[in-house]
Amino acid sequence: MRIGIIGTGGIAHNHLGALQSIPSASVVAVTDITRERAAWLLDATGADFVADVAALAGRVDAAYVLTPPRARVEAISALAANKVAIFCEKPLAASVAQAEQIASIVHAAGIPFMMGFMRRWHPPYAQLRSVINSGVIGEPIYFHRTRVGLLEQNPGNWRTDPAQLCGVTMESASHDLDLLRWLGGDIATMRGEAVQSRPELPGFDESVVATGRFASGAAIALQVSWRSRIARNDVGVIGTHGAALITGDALWSSDRLCVATTSESYDVQFTEADATNDGYGAQAQAFIKLAEGHDIDHAGVDDGLATVRLSQQILDSATLI
Repeated sequence: MRIGIIGTGGIAHNHLGALQSIPSASVVAVTDITRERAAWLLDATGADFVADVAALAGRVDAAYVLTPPRARVEAISALAANKVAIFCEKPLAASVAQAEQIASIVHAAGIPFMMGFMRRWHPPYAQLRSVINSGVIGEPIYFHRTRVGLLEQNPGNWRTDPAQLCGVTMESASHDLDLLRWLGGDIATMRGEAVQSRPELPGFDESVVATGRFASGAAIALQVSWRSRIARNDVGVIGTHGAALITGDALWSSDRLCVATTSESYDVQFTEADATNDGYGAQAQAFIKLAEGHDIDHAGVDDGLATVRLSQQILDSATLI
């Protein structure tokens, strides 16, 4: 499988490490704004540098779109026109209009497309989903998600570039909204408050608290922040016959699963390997299979569009302060 990579910023390191563990995948072409920005990836892979996305046509079977979200429509359009399978980093876009445009392009092309919601591949979350789907806690009536920690947006970070600006509600909280949808089904509505702590960057939020409802009627409580010096990573569900909760003491790790029902209670302490498994490895393997034509359960373009719409609902209801 010949892979192209579009955008060689920090997240490309994670994806490259995952791809390099797959013998059937080879990164053969890379593009970015300049060759200098891509030098580290070219050195690591021996891939060719190409001037633009259109030049990938005929060179690759699949491509990773890792650009900032405001710069994806043109790249995805060019890849789709050449029937290239696409992996797209989250969020799908930074606006509903662009997300809808991308979804239309992908559906018209009929190509394999996977969103970068790697938390679906985190082993503890898969275990929580199995508990929910088993019915032991009854019908879910309330889901709660807290993920807070310190993620400094240093100078040079694309998130704080006025041309690419994208705050936590649209960008990082897309992970949490997708996780909630994966666990509980379609979300009907969200609303909340987003907090700006950088007055020099109007429109850039670093914390969000939101509530909502699933289509099933179950309630949602969500908290995400890049500004907390105490990290928490919790996700839980309360059902009509019990509850299940995963807790973690770091932004991306899950340490323990607690389940309590009308008939039993138990705890599972995750191994360090599972607790810290970021999901990139299993996600890359799934994408390669998807690109090869296999039927793989995955987050597709409609899932990406759904999270952008939900993030925008929160922002539209918020009083940014």
